Amino acid sequence: MKQRSDGFAWRSRLGRQVLGWALVLGVVLLGALAPPAAAQDDPSGRVGRIAALYGSVSWFDAEAGHWVAAERNRPLLGGDRLSTAGDGRAELQAGSTTLRLGGGSELEVLRLDDERMVFQLHSGELALRLRSDEVARETQVVTAEVTLLPQRAGYYRVDRVDDRSYASVWRGEWRVAGLPAGVVGAGQRSELWRDGAALRMQIGATIDDAFATWALREDRRDEQRSAGQRYVSPEMTGADELERYGSWAQSIEYGPVWLPAEVAPGWAPYREGRWVWVAPWGWTWVDDAPWGFAPFHYGRWVWWRDRWGWCPGTYVARPVYAPALVAWVGGAQWSVGIQIGAPVVGWVPLAPREVYVPWFHHTPRYGDRVNRPWQPDRRPPPRQVPTGPIMYTNQGVPGGVTVVPRDVLVDRLPVARAVVEPRDVVRRPLERAQPPAAPQWRDAGRDARQPGWMPERGADRAPAWRGERPAVDAAIPSAPPTPRAPRAPRTPQVPQTPQTPQTPQTPQVQMEPGGAVPLPPRSSPPAQSAPPPYVRPVPLPAPRPVERAPERAPERAVTPREEGRKRIPEPISREREREREAAR
Repeated sequence: MKQRSDGFAWRSRLGRQVLGWALVLGVVLLGALAPPAAAQDDPSGRVGRIAALYGSVSWFDAEAGHWVAAERNRPLLGGDRLSTAGDGRAELQAGSTTLRLGGGSELEVLRLDDERMVFQLHSGELALRLRSDEVARETQVVTAEVTLLPQRAGYYRVDRVDDRSYASVWRGEWRVAGLPAGVVGAGQRSELWRDGAALRMQIGATIDDAFATWALREDRRDEQRSAGQRYVSPEMTGADELERYGSWAQSIEYGPVWLPAEVAPGWAPYREGRWVWVAPWGWTWVDDAPWGFAPFHYGRWVWWRDRWGWCPGTYVARPVYAPALVAWVGGAQWSVGIQIGAPVVGWVPLAPREVYVPWFHHTPRYGDRVNRPWQPDRRPPPRQVPTGPIMYTNQGVPGGVTVVPRDVLVDRLPVARAVVEPRDVVRRPLERAQPPAAPQWRDAGRDARQPGWMPERGADRAPAWRGERPAVDAAIPSAPPTPRAPRAPRTPQVPQTPQTPQTPQTPQVQMEPGGAVPLPPRSSPPAQSAPPPYVRPVPLPAPRPVERAPERAPERAVTPREEGRKRIPEPISREREREREAAR
């Protein structure tokens, strides 16, 4: 009996040990499979930018809740939306990727981070230039009808008119999600539409119109500029502009130094532009210069050979974006010493080997990644921020310290015209300071003094130009049902102030079918599962004149797929708008 009791006790202890080790192993496996904390807590290292604007272009300010005039060099990230008028065109960049919007177009960025880029074309024309096979596998273009997956680097086009999408390939290959035979090759153009729940596709040849001519011409210019890129990664957003607007030199101490070609006397970095609030980074610098993105969000500035030069540091394949590489300086004594009767704030451009300390929430991993070009020996940046006064390399050179009244930041006003000169900043260490807190207009609405501010005239209307259509100058192939010609923009004109656009309802994008779909691993092709599609190649008919669409298309019935989804409201014509105002 005693032996039986001992055996039972031994088996019980063994069972408890096995259970304990199983629990430990389970915790370890869960920790290994869970995404790293840095990926969840850190902002994206990849962002886009608004690179060029032609004619009337608007950007939807989610913080203010309405459309405002788009501005060059503003960061582009997930959730952003742009709309072009009939005379408008826009160029966007994200690393080595370039997107071009034609007239009468609306684009939404569904996702833009280190892992994926997903763009939704609501209407109009989009040209997409992908220079990397790796980035191509990370990219999707979505319309209400279909999800398009580029298979490799190339030059692509997407049009959306009413309930039809058109996918064209100048170079590369599209794969249509959900169609086993849905491949569009170079020189081809597919028309895609929904027939109930089924997706239909018809193949033809690419078309030549005003938008294609403009997009291909700009792409050739980009190729020439990027050919001389040697010192920075093509995945550095805005790097294409460096060859065009400056020159490179070599420094024994700093390595490659980029020198801007034409700047005004007394020019200094982080002065010709303004600060804006961009979540999750907070205060973000937007420069006025056409080349003013890469040198203000990557690298360091140094006074070299009696002028300012930008130093990218060691080559990093995927550099990490920062809102501004400056140190905030100030202190209570500045307000008294400057004697302007208001609180002030100042900043200093960081020099090579000075550590950038982010002022927003981040993990130590982010600090290591963003400082890596100036930490070649992989030494991690200090975990503790110095609390005492600091002598910065650039504080003793012309324009090294910029000080402005605090309201210049809060009101997002141009910096250069508001700079004040503090006393004794050259001879003594500077106190570290924090930038102003989040501005109140994020919750209470914008102050009318702010640049680009526009009064709301209704929360249910899209930009007034949504009803405009550029002139059509090329016929398209016909196929059942009756085709709708993609819109071709007018010749770009001198930029104009856009009409006051209004707030749309935020669309709820239905992801299946036609929405963004999870991309497969980079080493395998996209998974496909769907019944055989209707694919019928047809020859192109002879060109025929296409009448210009009326200012406003007639209402159409809502399809079952659109039920339950908030739609972007139709535009209100100017005549109806005046009638409503008179009725009030």
